[in-house]
Amino acid sequence: MSYPFITYLVITFVTGALILWWVRRRIRQIELQRATRMEDFHRFDAVRTTSPHKNPVQRARSSALASISNRFTIIRRVLVASIFIIWIMALILPFMGFIPAAVLSTFAASFAVVVGFAAKTFVQNFIAGVVISFSHQLRIGDTVIMDGHYGTVEDISVTHTVIKIWDWRRYIIPNSRMLEKEFINYSIVDSYYWAHVEFMVSYEADIDVIQEISLRIAEENKYFCDVEPPSFWTMALEKEGVKCWLAAWVSHPADAWNMRSEMRTQLKKELEERGIYTHFHRHMWASAPSGQKETSESGNASHQPSPIIFPGG
Repeated sequence: MSYPFITYLVITFVTGALILWWVRRRIRQIELQRATRMEDFHRFDAVRTTSPHKNPVQRARSSALASISNRFTIIRRVLVASIFIIWIMALILPFMGFIPAAVLSTFAASFAVVVGFAAKTFVQNFIAGVVISFSHQLRIGDTVIMDGHYGTVEDISVTHTVIKIWDWRRYIIPNSRMLEKEFINYSIVDSYYWAHVEFMVSYEADIDVIQEISLRIAEENKYFCDVEPPSFWTMALEKEGVKCWLAAWVSHPADAWNMRSEMRTQLKKELEERGIYTHFHRHMWASAPSGQKETSESGNASHQPSPIIFPGG
């Protein structure tokens, strides 16, 4: 054999060996990163709830670790096998001239037909699964909104992704479609979340009193994360009333769900207790003065509404 031929074989052999070593090492590093992240996870639900399962956190963590291990094992085997085949083909490339062209073309055409028709969908989903596994845009345990569904990523296999929706239904998406989707990820950088609620008050309300009530309700909420004081904004002056926003930090998206609900409940209660009404069309129903009951057409006594009149109402 000539010197250039030997040089080609040596370079190809060394390069292939280095690529195989690096790919195996890199896959292992990413697998360990994902597993370590799961060990630190303490919440696997989009909404705080009491699970019907025993030890729900440990159950979810074990399932996630098993999914990560299985997924990366499959990826490692397929990628290593693919690289090994390409490596061998590169090594025997100089000998291709001894093989009849008809045999090579027949083999290539048969392989293309099998992959193109029989395994097209699987190959697309598998390649997409590999891309998702190596990216940081979506990981098991992330809290997301996808196609209008709010939940957590429960599983990412080599062919599909499973979103556990807040009501415990499962939304399953093929990985080939996942690469084309736009979604909100609440956990991509950290789990902190600025929970806010929007509400309306009438133009007759004292905005300073509204602000004082709102900020106190947020600060006293058990889910409030004291990284900075809550914020209150007057967002718009609309014909229905004054639009207000109240926002406060929480440490996890699941806490935001409960905090928003509790802030809305407390705002409604306290605003009603102070006689502060929302929207200009709000009516207060009161009994007619004693001895002045009016009778409906059917002859039954009825109470007539006494409307609170607001500007424009």
